[in-house]
Amino acid sequence: MNITVQDERGYNQLFRAVGSSRYRSERRHEWFIAQAKRNKAIRILEIGCGTGAAAAAVALGTGAEVVGVDVSSVFLDQARATHRAKNVRFEKSDLLADDPSKLGNFDFVFGNGILHHLVPQLNHTLRVLRGITNKGGGMAFIEPNFMNPYCAFIFGTKMGRKWALLEPDEMAFRAGQLQDVVSEAGWRNVQVKTRDFLLPGMPVQLIKPVLAVESIFEATALTRWLAQSHFVTAENVDGVEERRPKETI
Repeated sequence: MNITVQDERGYNQLFRAVGSSRYRSERRHEWFIAQAKRNKAIRILEIGCGTGAAAAAVALGTGAEVVGVDVSSVFLDQARATHRAKNVRFEKSDLLADDPSKLGNFDFVFGNGILHHLVPQLNHTLRVLRGITNKGGGMAFIEPNFMNPYCAFIFGTKMGRKWALLEPDEMAFRAGQLQDVVSEAGWRNVQVKTRDFLLPGMPVQLIKPVLAVESIFEATALTRWLAQSHFVTAENVDGVEERRPKETI
């Protein structure tokens, strides 16, 4: 079953809304909304917005201004045609080639499965994002876990990469890798939580059985590392005044 959507270059970028994919996307949108609210964000950037579903959901769930950027004109055309809320807009932008300052500054930046497309330039990309994130702002990304058997096959074998139509530099992460590269880019209070056992495109009949055992697997160190995704959060604390209790005389 083909559960992916290709961009104009022929690479797979999105999961079609079949089987478990719709529910899986919705609960990821809910997580992004929760992180944006935690940051009290009023201006939000999504990188790799694709056809705009996540940006639209976050705009609706937070009431904030949301800007979604992508390098694919095909995806952006669909995003603009589908999502027309006043507080969401879509722009074509390549953060590695364009001037990111043209987008302005943001309180919160996020992306779903986008950093693993940028592995060779990841440190630079994370620094660029931090540079346009307001002091005290935050970030949240969901990325594939290389230790998950499904991800290990797709990203770690020639057969899997060919079957999944991956980009040449695309690669899943280990939790420690993400922790290190995000910290090295200057982000602070970095947290990487590995969870989610609901694979995309699973038959609808399997959703409830997976959800029934998922929390048990996620709570146990022996099985948590096998989950499919890393949920990454961090803060841009540079320049924030350090608050200390007043000294008493």
